[in-house]
Amino acid sequence: MRMKSLACVAALVALWVAPGAAFAAPVKPDPVIRVVDIQEVMEKSTAVQGIRRELDAYRKRYDDEFAAKEKALKDEERELVRQQTLIDAAAYREKVQGFQAKFADFQRDLKMRQQQLQGAYASALGQVSQQVQKIWAAVAEAEGATILLPRGQVLLFHPSYDVTPEVIDRLNKSMPSVKFPDPMGAAKPQGTKKP
Repeated sequence: MRMKSLACVAALVALWVAPGAAFAAPVKPDPVIRVVDIQEVMEKSTAVQGIRRELDAYRKRYDDEFAAKEKALKDEERELVRQQTLIDAAAYREKVQGFQAKFADFQRDLKMRQQQLQGAYASALGQVSQQVQKIWAAVAEAEGATILLPRGQVLLFHPSYDVTPEVIDRLNKSMPSVKFPDPMGAAKPQGTKKP
């Protein structure tokens, strides 16, 4: 019994001498830092390069389509100006109002197409971004990294900390391409048909 009481007294003395020792936080590992250049990853991603080619193709198609519509509107406007003195004022006003409605529709369609295209582009890039985040986690784990920093936030670091090439390689292998969403279908409410 005396041994037990001595053990209790020793434990109390230990707590009194070093009170924080009994409640000390677990030892944290030394930081292992890795750096990734996000901009370079996106520039060298084959999926992102494909997305940009699709975006450019849609832009060209839309530019050609709207250039033709704009030319037709300018031709119609010139014809309206020519007819101003040839027809009565009420008929001319009616034609002008019709032209203004067509022009407003043209502007609305142009703006809608631009928004749809930007939405499709953002959606495609979002898919790549999600994959990149998974790859960052896998690379960090493989490297034993406790901290992964974007290159833009680091002023100076040893090149051996840079995992950008590995991230690019893994991304290109796991996601060589992304299907670019149809801009016209992306913004349509469900249940509507494409024209």
